[in-house]
Amino acid sequence: MLMAAAMGCDGLMSKKVKRVGMVVGLNPKDISDYKILHSDSNPGVRDLLNKYNMHNFSIFLHQIEGKWYEFGYYEYTGDDFEADMAKMDAEPCIRAWLKVCGPMQLPLKGEKSWATMEQVYYNE
Repeated sequence: MLMAAAMGCDGLMSKKVKRVGMVVGLNPKDISDYKILHSDSNPGVRDLLNKYNMHNFSIFLHQIEGKWYEFGYYEYTGDDFEADMAKMDAEPCIRAWLKVCGPMQLPLKGEKSWATMEQVYYNE
């Protein structure tokens, strides 16, 4: 009986994951400080990412034609992305973190912060 009930709950067993890729420039003079800030990721920020359903959050750094860029990736597993992001943005710890990291970043033309990238392929 328990097995039959569990098999009927496909929505619980295969939750939809929203995969997010994003990119932003990074001021070359801030690269060392930025790496130090992220080397032992702030537990308060890390805990809030998990609280608001953001998992496997990764940031990569790469230089292209003399300019530095960050590529970020995370998987969102919640049910209301916009609401979770609004709640997270209101957290004092996140606001303080962004106050430090935000000025180090150089948004792409036409963007205010990270530019969200279009996912064109995923291999599970």
